[in-house]
Amino acid sequence: MLTGSNDDEAAEPTSAAESQPSLIPNVQVRDMDAQGVRRSLTINGVTEPDRSVAIASETSGRVQELLKSAGDQVADGEVIARLDPRDLNAQLRTARANLEQARLEYEGAQRLGNQGLQNRSQLAAAEAGYQSAQAQMEALELALRDTQIRAPFAGVLESLNLEVGTFVSPGQSVAEVYDYDPMRVVGQVPETDVTFLQAGQSATVELVTGEQLIGELTFVGTVANPATRTFKVEISVPSSPKNLAGATAKATIMLAEQSGHYVSPALLNISDEGQLGLKTVGRNNHVEFTPVTIVRSDTGGVWVTGLPSRARLIVVGQGFVNAGDVVNPVAVGDSNLASGQ
Repeated sequence: MLTGSNDDEAAEPTSAAESQPSLIPNVQVRDMDAQGVRRSLTINGVTEPDRSVAIASETSGRVQELLKSAGDQVADGEVIARLDPRDLNAQLRTARANLEQARLEYEGAQRLGNQGLQNRSQLAAAEAGYQSAQAQMEALELALRDTQIRAPFAGVLESLNLEVGTFVSPGQSVAEVYDYDPMRVVGQVPETDVTFLQAGQSATVELVTGEQLIGELTFVGTVANPATRTFKVEISVPSSPKNLAGATAKATIMLAEQSGHYVSPALLNISDEGQLGLKTVGRNNHVEFTPVTIVRSDTGGVWVTGLPSRARLIVVGQGFVNAGDVVNPVAVGDSNLASGQ
């Protein structure tokens, strides 16, 4: 009997082991460097005039004349309507005559007092008479001015609740004036975004009419609405040719530049904890899941923050590997946007 071994046969098991496919999966990766990106914040709000006031009559009387109509532009201090002054003009003429007489009597009393021909009580009585006549005339002048209803500032006469012949009483609301120059857009921002805002930031405002205006953030609230956890903001914009109060408007504010990566939305994954993130290859070729935040998007992709400055992003095969897996990364060419194939 012959015994022995054949060298070719002994080598066969080793060759078979070497020919078995590797259990480590291949993934395609792309090295991506962070770039500067400016996030935009959109605020939905409503338009408001810069200021408005309800004009009230300061005296009583019948409307004698209307000089303006609802919808008219008014200047600061312009007369809107006049009330019947009744006999105020006649009373004012009498008051002026009485004041002149009282002035002469007071000056005469002063001269006599200086000569020792008038005692102090007589001088005091003459002075009191003069001051009383002066106060009466000033009161009549004020009453006469009050018969002219004026605009407190320049703006638009939104309403006029007067007709010639109607009687008005002191304190009665007779008109409303709105100042649209500038105009305000008032909205609410979530508590997660309010820290990125500060007065003075520029904003682009689109009105319901389609008109676009460049404005400025003038107010950022510091107290949250307890029901919505949002903060009030105000944006000042130039006057529009078509002034609208209470109309919807959309404001866009560009925030400070951040460091981010531009990727295909197809690469985004949701973890078991519900976090949005991306899969990358880290040390020792282990898969890592990094939570990210979308800061800006367009038709081509999304800008995200959260990744390190330089990341090896898995662009092909990310759906077949999980965090912690060991992979064989295969580099692909550089591109401005990770494809997500």
